[in-house]
Order: sequence, then structure tokens, then C-alpha cells
Amino acid sequence: MPQQNAASARTTPSVPPFLLMTIGALTFIDFLQNGMVTFAAAPIMGEIGASPEEYTTVAVIYACVAVVMIALQGWLVHHLGLRRYLLASLGAAAAGAVVCALSRGEAGFLLGRVLMAMGCAAMLTSSRLTVNLIPPSPARFHGIKALATGLCTGTALGPLLASIAVDHEGWPLMFWLVAVLSVLAMIPVMFSMPGKEGRATVAGRARLAPLAALGLGSFLLLHALQRSYYDYFSDRHLIVFYAVAGLVALGYFIWSETRNGAPLLKLGGMKEVQFLSGLALFMFCYVMLGANGYLVPMMLQRALGLSWANTGVFFGMGLGAGVLTFAVMAQLLPRWPSPRKFFVTGFLALALFALMMSRLTPAANPWSDVLPALACYGVFIMIIMPATAMNTFTGLTRDPAVFAHAQQVKNMLAQIGQALGIMVATVGQQWFTSEHYNVLQASIALGSPRFEAAKSQLSSIYAAVADPAQAQQMAMAQISQMLNQQSALLANLDHFRVLAVLALAGALVSVTQRVFR
Repeated sequence: MPQQNAASARTTPSVPPFLLMTIGALTFIDFLQNGMVTFAAAPIMGEIGASPEEYTTVAVIYACVAVVMIALQGWLVHHLGLRRYLLASLGAAAAGAVVCALSRGEAGFLLGRVLMAMGCAAMLTSSRLTVNLIPPSPARFHGIKALATGLCTGTALGPLLASIAVDHEGWPLMFWLVAVLSVLAMIPVMFSMPGKEGRATVAGRARLAPLAALGLGSFLLLHALQRSYYDYFSDRHLIVFYAVAGLVALGYFIWSETRNGAPLLKLGGMKEVQFLSGLALFMFCYVMLGANGYLVPMMLQRALGLSWANTGVFFGMGLGAGVLTFAVMAQLLPRWPSPRKFFVTGFLALALFALMMSRLTPAANPWSDVLPALACYGVFIMIIMPATAMNTFTGLTRDPAVFAHAQQVKNMLAQIGQALGIMVATVGQQWFTSEHYNVLQASIALGSPRFEAAKSQLSSIYAAVADPAQAQQMAMAQISQMLNQQSALLANLDHFRVLAVLALAGALVSVTQRVFR
């Protein structure tokens, strides 16, 4: 038996450390910068003088550029070679981060984010395809672990490092960090990546019209979602027009690619039920990342009164539970690869997170009430996404080109899914908040005993520092502020009640499904 184990160890190829460093660094940089920029939206907006609407437009443009660059990834690798392509991507990410750090206005920040999109867009796809440089063997799982480790640590550290940077040196420090990490990541790329010999198996033709339709369609669709937050009730027909035009443009891109003899993406080979089901599950996860990444920090700050720095600490600690979760999961997967138990556990963790968040009050204790809920959310992310990745592409591995293109399609949808999640959260919160505000305002209408008692109590407090007329005005302003805070909190709780129902439905589907075995 010892001799057999020794022989097995000799036949299993060792993985070069620089290759594992490259795989992990790509996902770490991408998810770290994305998490920091999302979490630090408020201080960045204040410094560059951008409104929430303008800042969201920057995010939309970033997503559109990212979608186009992901579609071009295989074509660029074929013509540049994998090493040059990755060096160029890291160089663009570093240059964009420097431009963002030096920018003092919206135009400069937008330029920096466009450069970062050109560099960071396909990092996750490149990381996964780099795993395939490891020969098929148990050693390949080490590459998968490196990818997932970079993903989960980048996700967990994003909010934490953003809060530390803003509190100490200001938000530009985040981008200087991304620039330094991108330059350092070039070292393992130089030592581990093949050059021209690392071309894609099939190089499609990059045609201007379909690429323009892809970029324009993505922009119109995401722009319609963005505008729905501000103009849904005033310009509903224009928003619908943008959405329909975006869908038509994306439909033209799909139609063109399926009829092209040398497509950028072999969409026709991705009709497998397992792949499409996995895409739907990935889309749900990315919508959750966008919606909760936007809503949870806002709830902790505005409704519960946590400082911005403490919010980043608790959010990072909660997501850090996902790192521990994946460490355990990495030990279980080789022995018990069946995904059903992982899906059920992940969705139950999401349901528990939502139920705990839906029961929060303004007097909630961050350590005993908030942190356990965020830990459950981290468990959900780091169970569902790796389990989905392990089972979505198994039927497409026979054709390396189709496998690569399937990874690109998934990551293109990821850009749209996260933006969609933010839009769903913002529109939903606007609607829920207005509904609750109307109900609360009616319950304390002028002349009602509750309203008069509250106004009298607050007026007596302010009378010590102001004349009676000013005291009444200050009391009314305080009551209005309390109504806004209570309406926002109730709207947040509604979001998590809906999420709890969706999570329980996901657990039920996971038990009964027959697609992933």
C-alpha cells in the first residue's frame, strides 16, 4: 500500500507555485476592487462631486465596457498570447486605478473606471481558463481552490479595506492599493504563463457591428434599469423604449453570433439544460451580490445608526465567514461531490440571513444581531457559487473552445446581474419606503393624539435652547426625520422578508431538482 501511494504521488503532476499565484491573484484583484468601489460609493461621490445618478452612470458604463471586453477575451488571447494578454490586462487595471486615485472630478474618475474595466473585466474568466493549464488530474483541484480563495478573500476584504482607507488616508488609497497589487501580479504571470503558444483553440472574428450592438444593448438595458429609480413614474414610456431597444440590440448580437462561421462566442453549443440551469443560479447569486452589497451597508448606517467605518468592519467580518466556509468545503468536495446538500445548505443560510435581518430594530446589537446574520450571508455566497461552478460546465468540457466561451458568457451575465441587483434594490426601496411613509404619516395626522403628544414633548425639549416658535419648528423637523428613518427601516425589513421567501423556495427547488446530481 505505501508503494502504491508513492507511485500515485509520482504520477500526479505538481503545480508550479507561480501558476497558483497567478490564478488566485486575478480573482483577488477583481473582486477586491469591485467590493471596495461598491462599498465606498458615498465618500467617492462626495469627493468627485457626483450625484448618485451620475455615479450609477459610471457603474453602468463600467459594466458595458466589461461585457465587450469579456466577449473579446478569446480573440485577444489568440492574437497576443496568454502572457501578453494578462500583462496588458494588469497594466490597464493599474493605469486605471492610478487615474481614479488622481481624479478630482467625475470625468477623470469615469476615464479611470473605463481603463479598469478594460483590465479587470476578464480576470475571472482568465483565472478559470488558466486552471486548465494544469493537466487533468487531482492536481487541477488545487487550481480551483486558488481561484476560489482569491474570490472569497477579495470579496471579504473589499468593505473592510475600503473603510480603513477612507478613515485614514482617504478613498484614493484604495486605488493605489489596486495599482500596486496589479503590478505585483505581473511577476507570477511572467514566470508561469505561456506566450504565443498559449493561443485559444478557436479564434472567432471580431466584427464591429455585433460588438457595437452588444455594447449599446447592454448600455440601453442597464440605463433603463438605472433611470427606473429616478423617472419610473414620470418617463415610464421612455424607460420601456430604452429597455426594448437594448433587448433588440442584444438579440441582434446573439443572432449574428449563431449565424457566423467564426463567432466570438459559440452560443449555439450552449443549449445544455445543466449549463442553462447553472447560468440561472449564477445570475441569482450575482443579483444577490449587487442588491445586498448596496442595501446592507445603507441599512446598517441609516436605519441602525452604525458609523461608516464600523459598517465596513462588520460587513467584512461577516463575509469573512465565507472564507472559513470554503476552507471546510474544499475538504468535503473531493470526498462527497454531490451538490444537492451544498445547494440546500446555502439557501437555508440565505434564508436565515434574511430572517435575522428582517427582525432587526434600531436598538439591535451589532455583535449579537448583525454579525451572525452577515456570517450566514457569507456562508451562502461561498457555498452556492463554488458548488454551481463545479457543476455548470461539466457537459461542455469536451470542446475547449465552447468551455472557454461558456465561461465568458457567464461572466458577461455577472456584470449585468450585479447592476441589475443594485437597480432592483433601489427601485424596491423607493417603492416600499414611500408606501410606509404614507401609512406612518396618516397615523400621526395633524390633530391626532399621538402626533400632538410627540410634538409637545419635543417642543418642551427644544424650548430650552430656542423660542417657542423655533422650538415647534425644530420639533416638526425631528418628527419628519423620525418618519423618514422609520420608513427606511421598514422598507429594508420588507426586502429581507421577500428574500427569505425566495431563499426557502430555492432550498425546496434544490431538494427536488434532478439537473445537478
